[in-house]
Amino acid sequence: MFKSIILLGFVVVAAHAETYRHELNLNPGDEMKLRPQLEEGPAESIWNFEACEGCKIVLSCVILSRTCDDHLLTIHDGEKYHRYCGPDERYVLRNSIYNKARVSIRTTRLRSGSYCHVSTTKPYTNMKYEEIDSSEHCTKPKKQTSCRCGWANKSPGRIIDGKKTAINEFPFIVLIMLTRRKFPFCGGSIITREHVLTAAHCTYPLQGVQLSVIVGEHDIKSDKETPHTDIIDVLYSINHPNYDDKNNKNDVAVMKLSRSIKFSDAVGPACLPNFTKKTLTNEYIKAMGWGNTRTGGSSSSVLLKVNLKAIDIDICKTVYRSIETKNPTQICTWAPGKDTCQGDSGGPLVWRDPEANVYRQVALVSYGRECGSTDPAVNTDVSFYMDWIKEKIRETSTDAEVCV
Repeated sequence: MFKSIILLGFVVVAAHAETYRHELNLNPGDEMKLRPQLEEGPAESIWNFEACEGCKIVLSCVILSRTCDDHLLTIHDGEKYHRYCGPDERYVLRNSIYNKARVSIRTTRLRSGSYCHVSTTKPYTNMKYEEIDSSEHCTKPKKQTSCRCGWANKSPGRIIDGKKTAINEFPFIVLIMLTRRKFPFCGGSIITREHVLTAAHCTYPLQGVQLSVIVGEHDIKSDKETPHTDIIDVLYSINHPNYDDKNNKNDVAVMKLSRSIKFSDAVGPACLPNFTKKTLTNEYIKAMGWGNTRTGGSSSSVLLKVNLKAIDIDICKTVYRSIETKNPTQICTWAPGKDTCQGDSGGPLVWRDPEANVYRQVALVSYGRECGSTDPAVNTDVSFYMDWIKEKIRETSTDAEVCV
């Protein structure tokens, strides 16, 4: 169980800034929140962190001040200092080089300054994310899934440029299209042989319109790069009964297909969460889709992927006031200059489960502001809706089950 601590660390004096220090030891999985008090006058607080041997300290901060005149955030990652202030800096994501880090928040006026979330990694999560993709390591997983799911297909000769995927790299990704126009507009994921998971905002406006899904696809402009592409009509879509199209809450839908998907190494289901309240803050999450490469731009013909970080829900709420923080139903993601965009909606965001060595779909793309902006994207938390998803599958199939 993670512990969550609010640290209020300012001692305020009228004439000068008095330094107030915290010396803190962190264990694997510990979480802390650094939040300055709202007081007048110059003030500075310093947190010195030391984590377990082999662990790293992960920092995510939002800068609330819009000017450098009254605020400065300083992070020492174990090797050098990094300084941040407004208005150009908004979000900061940084990991310690070793197992020590230092955070300083300095204000000079009535300002809230910065708000930071601090966590520690376990030693096995310190490997670079790109080096530990699912199905690429021969180590036997500590835990087994209920059925085969969430694998990735890679070839030794693949080109890694951080954007393009290998052909059929992610067997669970699907395209959703208007059947008559053959126009793809959203993404989704295979969760059983008969069902696809997507966002309600993709299906809700199109009730009564015939939709189809494309499985096993890679390049939508070519029919020669893979023999595994198949188009299947959607029998009907089930939108969450509490979906709110004004603020995209409960943005989830289950599609029932007209026939079963033929599973193979190139086509298969995503693993769904086997947990309910696991925090993924500061974890890497992989998004994928054929959506626009920039706001107002054209969509990609080939499947693209991007690594994002899950950010603290309280930080996300500073941008999107409608987000629920006490019992969150959404996951916020962000990375500098990287994002999901129009056309990626409904597609999966997956987290590599290191114990099972599989990709678990922890979220689906819901909404955001301008693509690639300094604001995070908001995604539907799949774990919150697992009971509803399983219920709809039981109601629409005699033997289909999700993999967890």
